[in-house]
Amino acid sequence: MLAGLPSIVVRPELYVTAAALAAGLYVGLDAIGVSPILAGGIAVVTGFGLRGYAIRHKIDLPAYRR
Repeated sequence: MLAGLPSIVVRPELYVTAAALAAGLYVGLDAIGVSPILAGGIAVVTGFGLRGYAIRHKIDLPAYRR
C-alpha cells in the first residue's frame, strides 16, 4: 500500500491474471517446442483478448478485503 492506494496485484481488474495467463502460455508453448515467435504471438493475443473481454463485459475478480 502506497499513498493509501492498494497495489495493482490486489485490485479486482484482470490485469495480473491476463499477464500471468499470457506468460504461462508462452512458457508452456515454448516447452513443447513451438517456435518462440509463434508462442509469443499466441500469448500476446490471448492476454490482450482476455483483458479486452473483461473490459467489454465488465468482468472483475472478487475484491481483496483486509
